[in-house]
Amino acid sequence: MKILIVKGAFGAQYEPAWAEALTQLGQECRILDSHGYSLPGIFGRIERRLIWGPGIRRIREILIKTVKTWRPDITLIYQGHYFDRATLLAIKPYTLITGYHNDDPFGGHQGMLRYRRCFLDSLPAYDGFHVYRNVNIEDFKQAGVPQVAELRSYFIPAMDYPRTLSSAEQSYYDCDLVYIGHVEEDSRAACLRRVLADSIAVHLYGESRFWAPLLKEYANRLRPPVFGDEYRKALCGGKIAACFFSKWNRDLYTRRVFEIPACGVFLLAERTPVMQEIYQEGQEAEFFGSPEEFSAKIHYYLAHDEQRRRIAAAGMQRARTSGYDIHSRMKQWLAQVSEWKKRKVHSY
Repeated sequence: MKILIVKGAFGAQYEPAWAEALTQLGQECRILDSHGYSLPGIFGRIERRLIWGPGIRRIREILIKTVKTWRPDITLIYQGHYFDRATLLAIKPYTLITGYHNDDPFGGHQGMLRYRRCFLDSLPAYDGFHVYRNVNIEDFKQAGVPQVAELRSYFIPAMDYPRTLSSAEQSYYDCDLVYIGHVEEDSRAACLRRVLADSIAVHLYGESRFWAPLLKEYANRLRPPVFGDEYRKALCGGKIAACFFSKWNRDLYTRRVFEIPACGVFLLAERTPVMQEIYQEGQEAEFFGSPEEFSAKIHYYLAHDEQRRRIAAAGMQRARTSGYDIHSRMKQWLAQVSEWKKRKVHSY
């Protein structure tokens, strides 16, 4: 099939990884970068925030022209913040329109409000949509999308694997506990504050301007964000990697619960029903439900090296053999959108 992927996120782990995996599965893919047409500098930031301006009009026109010219079987609109209902209705006769979104557009994060004017209004024009979390299935159906399915995130074998660090890298990255992520007003600050107060080597990577107000006495322990290979090295430098879930997004898991074990690192994550389905607690990963349990498990597993290594190895094996990789997810996606396409053809 010919698949047009309309890029709306940032990072190699998103649309570029989809395109590569789908190509390896025998599909013909093209990426249309919707970020490349807005105005430069501050004016571009303004129009992207307002979802209004000449750059927004330009990418809508280019999408219509591309679909009419190339005639893809499937058009995947990733996030889709820039596209209104009229644009999607213009391409609907030529392609099956499906979407995907990492965040929860129906959740409580106020930053999502700016997307609602365009994105939510456009949903009835989609033929189908894949969602990151199960809770969004009914949300999207209520918004007018006829076919909705959950598609969980993944690890990428070519990116997520154990790293052997050089001596210099070890001196920088090695630690007892590593956490890489953003700030929310939930239990994560309390959990981290509890272990920062102990004699535990903690590496906390994130935007210090957001973390510092919550961890004032430990501001000098904060490290800048890491991405790409540096992100994987930072994970591999930790004996334990902590994982918290976004309450803004109503998450019960996140991408890191696949990336961390795939990198051969011991995963300590919040306990949720989804996590208890993904990994066997105490055998393939460990979970916690409070700052007290978070701290207790860190102290326990730092004192039991062999048990920690055994669980990390079992978690990596589970991730590799249970369909948590991007190729398995893309096979699922292909099967579902192919079925949706058949239904659309038969509906005419």
